[in-house]
Amino acid sequence: MCFAAVGCVLGIATLSSVRTGPSAGGALVAIRVAQQELLLAKPALGYPLLNEAESLLIQARSTLKERRYEESILAARKAYQRLVDRNE
Repeated sequence: MCFAAVGCVLGIATLSSVRTGPSAGGALVAIRVAQQELLLAKPALGYPLLNEAESLLIQARSTLKERRYEESILAARKAYQRLVDRNE
């Protein structure tokens, strides 16, 4: 259920970005969703995956500060996808 809600939020952010172009708001939503997933999954994660997800989120925040919104969204989505794929 949680994955479905998170997926919907990411989907909405993605569709919005496609229509209007990348924005700071879309990047923030993508980062927050990935951060929430990381927080929930952290106790069960191994070090390599945890390190990779945290690195991607650092990259997402860094590119957001540089106003490179598309790159920020992509990094956050990649972090989220890595965390979701661990359950499969």
